[in-house]
Amino acid sequence: MAKTNKPASFSPSLRKKLIIGFWAVGVAPLLGIIGILLMQPEDEMPSVELLDNPPELLASVVYADDAETELGRYWKVNRSRAEFNEISPFVIDALIATEDERFSDHSGVDFKALGRAIAKMGSAGGGSTITQQLAKLLFTLEQRERERQAKASGTAVKIHSSRVGKILGRVNEKAQENIIATRLEKRYTKEDIITMYLNQFDFLYNAVGIKNAARVYFDKSPADLTKEEAAMLVGMCKNPSLYNPHTYQIRDYRGRIANRRKIERKDVLDSEVAEARRADSSRAASRRNQVLYQWLRNSKKENPALRTTITEEEYQELIKKPVVADYQVVDHKQGIAPYFRESLRAELTSLFSEKKPNGQYRYAKADGSPYNLYSDGLKIYTTINADLQKYAEDAVERHLRETLQPEFDKNNKRVRNFPFNNQLSDKQIERILRSGKRISDRYRKGKAEGKTDAQLDKEFKSPVPMTVFSWSGEIDTVMTPMDSIRYYKSFLHAGLMSVEPSTGFVKAWVGGADIDHFAYDHVKSGKRQVGSTIKPFVYATAMSMGVIKPCTVIPGGSYCVDVEDGFGNVTDRWCPRGDAPGGETVSWALANSNNPGTVFVMSKMGGYAGPKTISKFMRNLGIELRPEDEVPSMCLGPMDLSLFQLVPAQSMFVNRGIYVSPTTILRVEDRNGNVIYSAQPETREALAENYAYRMLKMMEGTINYGTGGSLRASWRPWGGFTQTMAGKTGTTQNNSDGWFMGLTPDLVTGVWVGAEDRGVRFRSMEWGQGARMALPIYGYYMQKAYKNKDLNLGTGPFAVPRNYNPDQFSCYEDEDSSNPVEDDPFNF
Repeated sequence: MAKTNKPASFSPSLRKKLIIGFWAVGVAPLLGIIGILLMQPEDEMPSVELLDNPPELLASVVYADDAETELGRYWKVNRSRAEFNEISPFVIDALIATEDERFSDHSGVDFKALGRAIAKMGSAGGGSTITQQLAKLLFTLEQRERERQAKASGTAVKIHSSRVGKILGRVNEKAQENIIATRLEKRYTKEDIITMYLNQFDFLYNAVGIKNAARVYFDKSPADLTKEEAAMLVGMCKNPSLYNPHTYQIRDYRGRIANRRKIERKDVLDSEVAEARRADSSRAASRRNQVLYQWLRNSKKENPALRTTITEEEYQELIKKPVVADYQVVDHKQGIAPYFRESLRAELTSLFSEKKPNGQYRYAKADGSPYNLYSDGLKIYTTINADLQKYAEDAVERHLRETLQPEFDKNNKRVRNFPFNNQLSDKQIERILRSGKRISDRYRKGKAEGKTDAQLDKEFKSPVPMTVFSWSGEIDTVMTPMDSIRYYKSFLHAGLMSVEPSTGFVKAWVGGADIDHFAYDHVKSGKRQVGSTIKPFVYATAMSMGVIKPCTVIPGGSYCVDVEDGFGNVTDRWCPRGDAPGGETVSWALANSNNPGTVFVMSKMGGYAGPKTISKFMRNLGIELRPEDEVPSMCLGPMDLSLFQLVPAQSMFVNRGIYVSPTTILRVEDRNGNVIYSAQPETREALAENYAYRMLKMMEGTINYGTGGSLRASWRPWGGFTQTMAGKTGTTQNNSDGWFMGLTPDLVTGVWVGAEDRGVRFRSMEWGQGARMALPIYGYYMQKAYKNKDLNLGTGPFAVPRNYNPDQFSCYEDEDSSNPVEDDPFNF
């Protein structure tokens, strides 16, 4: 008889144990998750206030005077905020379709997606929602950064050293993310959450947030992104390095292959490089196409979370398109007005550190802490005009590159120790080069690393590969650091500052030719001998003292000025070389920058009263001269001043004798648009209105028949002007510095040109004077400025004061005559 198979039977006790074991194993993970969630200490979770105001490091943006043109940014993280309605719906829908297709249904955690991820070990996609990813961006990564900083500072931190410890640590972080995500969902709308996520994500290459990513990768606003561009950026959210559309274009594949195979770079085949680049390119395209596929799949499912869909036909067309990125370099130094922005950075940093007498910060946030230029998302509205700034930068580059640097090199090619003048001794040159070494970045870095002077001396004499500046573009070369210092000493530099005289608003600021290679700012930081640009202040002082008139005739011959001690005692006598031509007026002397004529004017003021009165006048113009500058020779401009001092002072003549301190910041707003700072320029009357106007008429002579006459010459590439202009050229000892001051009714502009060291200079006056070194830059600048009708620059005469009486400045042939002599021989 055959046996029958009976099901195995368990004793009641065994069955009970199995049932208990089954439920224990099945429920344990859930209980574990619940336990982890319940055990999260509240003091380690973000506060309600922090959730209501999540941390967001925003770049501060600098705007031009139109309040729209962006000049640049300051950032720790280059992040800009975009509102929901400023983001293309293509980006929103591609993100939801790819990362969180049930975004509109869940409350922060998608348990269905989480279960699928656990069951399939992540092979079917992750389980994180957009809200959870935002929680991670906002808080978990912030906690990791705090731990890194604490570790770096030696503070005790929790470190998961073992593999198990790291896994448990990540589980703990995941639990915190889930809690935070749930709390975020209670406080924000779905639109807020997806907008916050897109504003927080780092797309690499200084592109944090969708607004910057759209600009960096496609040079457009986020609202204008196409479907394939939106898919490209959303695809990067999975791994911005792996799926980046720009990395494969710049990555050093030859070096990577050589390192991996441990061979020389030259042994790597071009075909290997091309294949590696193609693989990276196809990876970016494949990821983009995967996003498009997810979008298509959700479109076919009619996912209600989507506002836009794609069809099968669109999908097939889009996936065939090549990956194209219009990459834009974003850097602190990029953009116009880089020298201005660096000066502005220092000004704002100083402003935000100011304190009231009670110790509180003058410009503080609600919690009393000072504003942070790099993270508080400030909006800085400046006085800079973007068009004028561009014209100024172009003018500086054009004259230095096309004319002045070639002329300088030609003029100095026979000097004994190029580029230094033959008057300098070997010891002086060695001192200059040694000083250049000690202020170089290479030297400072070496010192910071603990290197000795002997080690650094050896390094500076050893050839190394480097990239150096040239007017034809950067050059990759090999030279010693000491030779590079000498090489850079041979370049001429320039500074330009342009001011609106009625307001003191700075409209253009060019501190140098190339901030990457020449960081020194020649507008505010650079101070050099001013030469003849001081003369308008000398002549104005003499007129206000009543010792000269514009038509005063200068007797021929040389002049001396007694140096007095203030008690009427003559202590010395200053007798510069040179004779004044007989029969010329002081107007002629100013227009033609005649030094003996200016000494004559100083002699009329006196060796004590003259310098003291000029110094007081300059003080009212914001310029504090040193006691050693208050001597008769000051009339020829030996003192060192900056464009930032001189240009506003010269503007006083146009502004009816009223000095207005230079202003660069109109206002500063916080991230919410609240004004936290407004400019309050300082103004004061420095010169009577009639005298200011009369000086302008005298300075017109510089342009009409004096040293600035090439501006009227139509055959000069920088000339051809017919508009009203006043001006003053300046040249210092040994042709070391060239200056030009140009005055019009709406703009006063100053230009300086020279080398880094005064021992590097022109050997002759042909190009080594202000009328050739600096004036052409002004000409090129104003040519473009006048052509721009939107600037609305006036071309008519300077405004005549209401109570102006020309007889006040007339000269008479004798006391009994009522027939005035012309103000000057040219009737200006």
